[in-house]
Amino acid sequence: MEDSHQNEGTSKKKRQIDAVAAIGAEPLVKKPPTKKAKKDPKMLELRRTIQMSCATNDFCTALDAYERMHVAEGVRIESHTFYNLLNLCDGCFTGREIHIGTPKHPTKKTQKEEKIPDSDNKKEGVPKRLVSDKERKDFAYRVKNEMDQLQIPLPETAITPLVRLLCKTGDLQEAEKLIQKAESTQQCKPKLRMYSALICAYCKRKNLQKALELFLHMQSFSRTNKTGTSQIVIEPSEREYCAIMKCASILGDVKVMERILSDLAEEVLVPCSETTNSIIQWFESEHAIRRHDDIEISSVMDGAVNFPKAQAPCLGPLQHNIGVDDKCSISPKWIVNRSEIDTSSGILTSGCLEGCKLRPVTLDQDSWESMIRMNEDIVVKGELEQHAKLTKFAGGGKGKKRMATEDMIEKRKRQWSHFIDFLFKKFGPSASKEMNENPEKCGSNSSKLHIVIDGANIGYYKQNFSKAPKHVDYRQIDKVVKHFQMQGQSALLFLHERHFSRQLMPRWAESIVDEWEKDGILYRTPHGANDDWFWMHAALWCGRGTMIMSNDEMRDHHFQMLAHRSFLRWKERHQVHFDFDSENGKSRQLVLKYPDVYSRRIQRLSSDTLVIPLPKVGDENRFLDG
Repeated sequence: MEDSHQNEGTSKKKRQIDAVAAIGAEPLVKKPPTKKAKKDPKMLELRRTIQMSCATNDFCTALDAYERMHVAEGVRIESHTFYNLLNLCDGCFTGREIHIGTPKHPTKKTQKEEKIPDSDNKKEGVPKRLVSDKERKDFAYRVKNEMDQLQIPLPETAITPLVRLLCKTGDLQEAEKLIQKAESTQQCKPKLRMYSALICAYCKRKNLQKALELFLHMQSFSRTNKTGTSQIVIEPSEREYCAIMKCASILGDVKVMERILSDLAEEVLVPCSETTNSIIQWFESEHAIRRHDDIEISSVMDGAVNFPKAQAPCLGPLQHNIGVDDKCSISPKWIVNRSEIDTSSGILTSGCLEGCKLRPVTLDQDSWESMIRMNEDIVVKGELEQHAKLTKFAGGGKGKKRMATEDMIEKRKRQWSHFIDFLFKKFGPSASKEMNENPEKCGSNSSKLHIVIDGANIGYYKQNFSKAPKHVDYRQIDKVVKHFQMQGQSALLFLHERHFSRQLMPRWAESIVDEWEKDGILYRTPHGANDDWFWMHAALWCGRGTMIMSNDEMRDHHFQMLAHRSFLRWKERHQVHFDFDSENGKSRQLVLKYPDVYSRRIQRLSSDTLVIPLPKVGDENRFLDG
């Protein structure tokens, strides 16, 4: 009986296996765990020695380990250890700049933290041997040649230290050839640091033409690979602007100085001390004064270097011309001194420009329209087409981008179309040029919007305490809404749809939300949409008089938009920050901080006056000051 049951069970198993085999699947077979191949202990020792040398910038110890273990004993080197060696040759592990205003957070010591051992030279009290730039370059090229023989690709992290070493030793033509080769290499993704050293080296050697050619080339060049031809754009930093201005001041090239200074004023709100000194260097030079009988100095912009059409307003002229009728035996100099500002009015209270008033600098119409188009593309498509080629990350610490399917894009288009209809019916046509050229589309219910409220940012403000509710503080949001209503200002509140779900919104908040709905000031951002892009678009749609209330610094917006400078200018002039101040345990009072009445940036007040804001602790995006 048992045998028959066993046979029956066996036949069932066989039928199951036969059935599975009939559809092409293989029976599951548990594979034994594979053991990882042990690495050569000497290879690990060499890797660790070079890593520790990088941590202490000890080139001699790394060189000794390379010669003793790799060359003499034949110990194999891994590719990333080769890259470390190249960067150590340049000394890239020291002298890192920090941002002004960056807080010095205490380093958290972990249990696994290893103490870096002292080198033999330190133990014996022997001073480190000074290694010349030529020795470093020669060793770096030994490493590079070996990598070429082993067919190890040279990425940007390997090309950059080689370019820097060539610039230090004066081999600028070789550095330029290396960059050209890197641009055509698939494994190398060019970055600004790959070009920066060569631009600065050309400027130090007063070769302004070569510096500008490379400066313009990196901002727009084509790259062809298997997938086709792509356009690469690398934006210059303050360091490159500063180097070119110093060179132009020495050579007296006023046209280059005017163009670079004008572009700098658009790119950098507050220049660092070194950049400010390079600007002052021009006005204190003999080239800032021109007599009627002076021979005009030729400019590289007269034909040798073709700059694209300027988008920024010119800050020139930067020369004081002395005519024939000017009776002056001594050339008048530009006056350069420090001035204090009354921040409430923007009036200078001291210095040679005492009594002058700084002005707010707003976006031009083209930049405004460009931001509206970019914002719409980001919402509907998930990102800008150009941005998709530059990075796979979303920005703002939000990780990698999520691929948008066709269904998702169609859903976003429907949601966005509904939102645009809402704006058109409530506030009339967009403030952009396209809508202004079609007045027949203007709705009858158009009205001005004073303030756009980021409801989530206000509702979650100071709500990270212990046992805090998961929902936003609806009363805190309502306090802000009531404030603007009492001021007689029109407001539009944005809150995501999830904040109105029965599982999240408490019963007591229903009456508050009903009042918002009744007053017509609430817009519920639909599911699957980022409410930030919606309230930003509403502010752009309604024009220059509309402000946004939020403490959100919008770093991910800045990251995703290609027009970084336009976004920063708009943010500077239209963002209202807030706080809630409580006194003696009483109800918390709303405190608003509106933008200054003037723009803190380089600006021209008249034909012969220029104002440069000085950097201070707390400024964002500061690099050169350290």
